[in-house]
Amino acid sequence: MNDPILIIENVEKHFGDMAVLRGISAAVEKGSITAFVGPNGAGKTTLFHAITGDLRMDSGTVLYQGKSIGGKTPWRIARLGLGKLFQDVRVFENLTVLENVLLALHDHEGRSAMTSLLRTPFHWRTNGRQQAEAEKWLETAGVERPFDRSAGLLSFGNKKLLALARLMAGRFDLLLLDEPAAGLSPQMVHRVGDLLKMLVREHRVTVALIEHNFSFVAEVANRAYVLRAGVVHDQGSADEVLSKDENREILIGL
Repeated sequence: MNDPILIIENVEKHFGDMAVLRGISAAVEKGSITAFVGPNGAGKTTLFHAITGDLRMDSGTVLYQGKSIGGKTPWRIARLGLGKLFQDVRVFENLTVLENVLLALHDHEGRSAMTSLLRTPFHWRTNGRQQAEAEKWLETAGVERPFDRSAGLLSFGNKKLLALARLMAGRFDLLLLDEPAAGLSPQMVHRVGDLLKMLVREHRVTVALIEHNFSFVAEVANRAYVLRAGVVHDQGSADEVLSKDENREILIGL
């Protein structure tokens, strides 16, 4: 294995008496696509929320680029170079499609996270280079034109592509994607797969994803972790993990 960009060690999370994560340990190799798969309730999304600071883990360690990020706020973790696509796609529907991506390109240095979000891009000094770059990422992601319409008017699939374009524009080193293929047409699923492989190949981005579309996982992922009831049940190359009958039964909820 190459140097890991993310190391998860013995992470635990309880909600009351319910143990959702029970000592999860995993590593995400730089320049790879690593999938976390498992049935509903296995703890996958909770694990990603613990990594990004959206949930505070009860115990354990998360190392990003060799440094502990446990206890940091989500926006501080994002500034370290870790981006996230939520399962419930989140775009700024009151902004235009283009403004959503300009938001990722804008230099927020010296501003609080709240101040930056409350100001629209028309209040910022943007230039032709930024607009051209934003349009480039939108075209790369395949978001339908026109880019000057409200993002709230986009279809669900185009909103997901817009969210991916915004992440790409943010130039994060590591992307955590919660079900990037969910709810998309086969054509869009293929497009998203090509996008992720291009980011790894051409932009040296590392990807960790949660996904229930196992054909998508088999197509894009290098490694896979199978989570079951809050523990790692199996791990290895994606092909090896997905080919085991026992894992396939777990993944379809049998």
